[in-house]
Amino acid sequence: MRSILAALLLVPALAFAQQQPSMKAGETITVERILVDARVTDYNGDPVLGLKPADFKVKIDGVDAVVESAEWIPENAVARDLAGLDDEPQKAVVNESLEIPPPNGRLLIFFFQTDFARAHERIVGQMHLLATVDQLIDSLEEDDRVAVFSFDSHLKFRLDFMSDKRRIRDAMEQALLINEPAAPPMVPMPSLAKRLDKKELFDVKTPERALLVVANALRPIPGPKSLILFGWGLGHLVGKRVTMGPDYGAARIALESARVTVFSLDTTYADSHTLEVGLAKAADDTGGFYAKTNEFPSIAYERLQRTLAGHYELEVRKPPTSNRGAVHAIDVQVERKGVYVMARSSYADK
Repeated sequence: MRSILAALLLVPALAFAQQQPSMKAGETITVERILVDARVTDYNGDPVLGLKPADFKVKIDGVDAVVESAEWIPENAVARDLAGLDDEPQKAVVNESLEIPPPNGRLLIFFFQTDFARAHERIVGQMHLLATVDQLIDSLEEDDRVAVFSFDSHLKFRLDFMSDKRRIRDAMEQALLINEPAAPPMVPMPSLAKRLDKKELFDVKTPERALLVVANALRPIPGPKSLILFGWGLGHLVGKRVTMGPDYGAARIALESARVTVFSLDTTYADSHTLEVGLAKAADDTGGFYAKTNEFPSIAYERLQRTLAGHYELEVRKPPTSNRGAVHAIDVQVERKGVYVMARSSYADK
């Protein structure tokens, strides 16, 4: 009797086992994760601290994604002090890999869009901004590194990553000119010099293409970077709408892949103009912001300084429904009143 009962219990168990997909030896299930840099500030521009993974709501292609970690990364002395990191003893870190370690300070790229046609409102606006730029330079810290580019008829490499404030200011002033600059002084790693070809720079004929070339040069350098675009406009007016140039799509993907955030500071000496739409789009797509400098550039500088105080690194699990080999839309929100979230709006599969 017991043998009959055991046989009857075994039948449904065997049937259930036959319905389950079999796993072959050595098979693994890969869960893809992506890293998203997010800046969260209050309406005054000050960073919001203390956020946990549960505070972030991330959608990828409209599907809820799991935020597995949210680490606050302070980027300047004030933010490190608020986070209490300077009070903790720092352990010596030995780099045992062949990879270049990320720099200690911030990596900033100052990109000047200088008008080759010398339109009055564009040149006057750039001169007006440079007259007040000491506020921005004075905010740089010892470990910060700045590279300077300009674009007029083509892309020009004016300064490799360095912390010398006098050289940084000189390069920024020279960006107002349409001369051909000498090769920048050699600097230790991280350096861009070997990743930039002189002929390729000369062949760049649009600012969107210039952003693509700069982003590709930055891609091998680890960690986040901030590109400050001092510009008068991106895109072209077609009918009644602004259309981005054909190189912008590739530039956007390259900027995101290199973890570059664009902050657009509009240098046009006018209350409004058509091509400001393109400047705002480049900033919004990469997780930065757009600001005018025609009247009160100091306000734009102050906002930039506060925003660059730190960011959150979000480790996000990609939903299994997302297609591979595509560009995916990302939406990052924080369910808390009075906060402003800046994060890139897409990413491309590698």
